Amino acid sequence: MTACWLDEPRPVGYDRHREVLGPVAMKDRVAYVDTARDRVIFVDSAGGDPVVRTVGIGRSAVFVTPTPDRSRLVVITRGEEAVVEGQVDEEPALWVVDPDGGEAPVAYPIGSPFNRIAISSDGAEAVAYYTGSGFDPNTGVFRNPNEVAVVHLSQPPGDGNPVVRTVRSFGAAPDGVVLSPPMAIPGADDSTPRTFAFILAPNTVTILDATHPERDEVSIRLDQGSDVTVYPREIAFAPDRATAYLRADNARDIVAIEIHPDPPSAERPRDNDYRPVLAELGTGGGPADVAWYDDAAGRRFVVAATPGTRDVVVIDANTAEFVTVETPDPIDRILLFPAGGDQPPRTAVLASLGDRSSRVHLLALDGITDPLVPIDLRTVDLAAPVVDVVPVPGRAYAMIVHDADRTVLGLLDVAFGSVSPLQGAGRLDAYDFSAGGTHLVGITSGVARVGFVELDTLHPFDLRLDDAPGRVFALAGGGVYVDHSDPFGRATILPSVEAGRQESVVLSGFLLADWIDEPL
Repeated sequence: MTACWLDEPRPVGYDRHREVLGPVAMKDRVAYVDTARDRVIFVDSAGGDPVVRTVGIGRSAVFVTPTPDRSRLVVITRGEEAVVEGQVDEEPALWVVDPDGGEAPVAYPIGSPFNRIAISSDGAEAVAYYTGSGFDPNTGVFRNPNEVAVVHLSQPPGDGNPVVRTVRSFGAAPDGVVLSPPMAIPGADDSTPRTFAFILAPNTVTILDATHPERDEVSIRLDQGSDVTVYPREIAFAPDRATAYLRADNARDIVAIEIHPDPPSAERPRDNDYRPVLAELGTGGGPADVAWYDDAAGRRFVVAATPGTRDVVVIDANTAEFVTVETPDPIDRILLFPAGGDQPPRTAVLASLGDRSSRVHLLALDGITDPLVPIDLRTVDLAAPVVDVVPVPGRAYAMIVHDADRTVLGLLDVAFGSVSPLQGAGRLDAYDFSAGGTHLVGITSGVARVGFVELDTLHPFDLRLDDAPGRVFALAGGGVYVDHSDPFGRATILPSVEAGRQESVVLSGFLLADWIDEPL
């Protein structure tokens, strides 16, 4: 196709650098972002035949992520500075896009070209921030790495939304941001649940009230009395107690951060109404991994692995009482089963990935803090070292990975402590578990097939594809989406894991949809 503009200048849209962000799985849809054409492309497979829909957004997208429930897509755009005819000045923005098309996309002006987003579990709050590698010299001369933009996603943009501000720093930039679920501060005058942003930086955790971001933050130093840099790595919450549990590299213990009421000063309009109270939970050594669960009575327990002492510690978060379990290996991975359901976990799967141990351990959690109940720790011997352990969603299974190429696998039945080996013909480059955890779905780059394992029977089967795959997603409605990494868009869509080739749909060129009709 040849285009001619006569004496008109060539539209600048044809010369923009093009990159495709994604694919991003969103329930029964898959989303892509075209950074040159400034739009989101949705492929919807929920209604049988796939439907392609495009939505325009701002200039120069740099980051995309779904909300935790995958109902909306959130995109950061860098904007554009007009330097040639045809370009228009545009400021950086955070866009919220409805894949159903029921609502128009919403743009929140965020002031700076941030490159990461943290979103609260309820999807109501978001914080845009910089990562360490997030500075593009083409966007300006200076960057403030401690600047953040707090966005109320449940409210329209306007005065006070977003709030762009700089958080306190002690010489380090943030490594990440974690948002709490809504938590009410016990005993506070304001009993309304609110979201807190925990901003993690070397030696420091900063707590910002994201519901009231104009108020002062509180910073916690983690390196008191030590010359070793402490790196916050993992944080989880007990919202009923307004408490966060922090694991950090080079820290002595798990740190419980309780948020207590503290009436604001009448002389300081931006003063907050809370203060953090810290407690070390007594793991006895530097924790390498932690997990949290509530028992049937609603009590919160923390399970921490300390490989340096070869112990696993189970801590009652309310009383700080704990039980220490000696382990044969230096444990650095903890998985709890069952997970994510209505029933509390009953078993912890313990693995030593750093030590490449050829066994895992099953720790029974029922009655573990009762001194009259003996510790039940079983060892499951394996045929090869453990490189990774992956939970199967909704099932009491864990996938054991034995090599870096993911060619030798095992399926651990947590209830029985048995392991069934699985072997791949090639490297498992991408995989997913089907809705309900009934099937493992995987692909190998360069091999034009998608493979399946029925997890109840361990029966393997595969389906031939027309092209080599790049990514694979198990969709919420039971379908399977295989992306072929084609810059113009190419995907194979299966209505179910049992579908054959005759039922599959191959979709090509969808990333070019409506290109000719769209303005540049």
